[in-house]
Amino acid sequence: MTVIITMAGLGSRFRKVGYTVPKFMIEAKGKTLFDWSLDSLLDYNSHVEKYVFVVRKEDDATVFIKEHCSLYGIENVEVVEIDYMTDGQATTCMLAIPYCAPDNAIMVYNIDTYVEPGEMKYVDISGEGHIPCFHADGDHWSFAKLNEYGDVVEVREKVRISNNCTLGAYYFSSAKLYASLYEEYYADERHLEKNEKYIAPLYNYMIEKGMKVTISIVDKSKVHVLGTPEELDVFLNE
Repeated sequence: MTVIITMAGLGSRFRKVGYTVPKFMIEAKGKTLFDWSLDSLLDYNSHVEKYVFVVRKEDDATVFIKEHCSLYGIENVEVVEIDYMTDGQATTCMLAIPYCAPDNAIMVYNIDTYVEPGEMKYVDISGEGHIPCFHADGDHWSFAKLNEYGDVVEVREKVRISNNCTLGAYYFSSAKLYASLYEEYYADERHLEKNEKYIAPLYNYMIEKGMKVTISIVDKSKVHVLGTPEELDVFLNE
């Protein structure tokens, strides 16, 4: 499996409230948000061949990333630098695909969420697509609805069709599968949501094609969302 971490956003909400370093370098409880993100993936690491990070060139992140990865024993690292804003996480992820073995599975993650180590488990992954979820309040998540067999039948952005909130990790059974889904689905401009290309809708396309998509549930108390200054403050006060 290859892990793809997308961290090429502007982090503008943090800059607005006075943070001067790139978002992934922000420190909380003695670790950077980057480190909290890597902690989330610890149970996967014995199955991960490579990590690919997509970053903003101006953040000058390569040395930082390689140093911090080495602390986790992660040596096979590719850093993809871009000098523009993409039209969404699905596209940012595509920029990492050339650095993945085509037949290897991929797990896409971000630096907005800390899941306590060992809560996202490799053994829970099944199907051509898999989405770790948790149960939380509010409508600002992506939601996965299940059938009576426990398989996903629909994923929606910011529409509460179930209690299963995606926590920002997205699994696909191969890099080439992801690339073909992206290219086919987003060839139709009508599939953009607010001019953005999200990853979650690709699962609906998989389901239409008869592929199996599953979820696993992580205990809400083990999930710490760090995507905004307000969410970070909650974590700092826990």
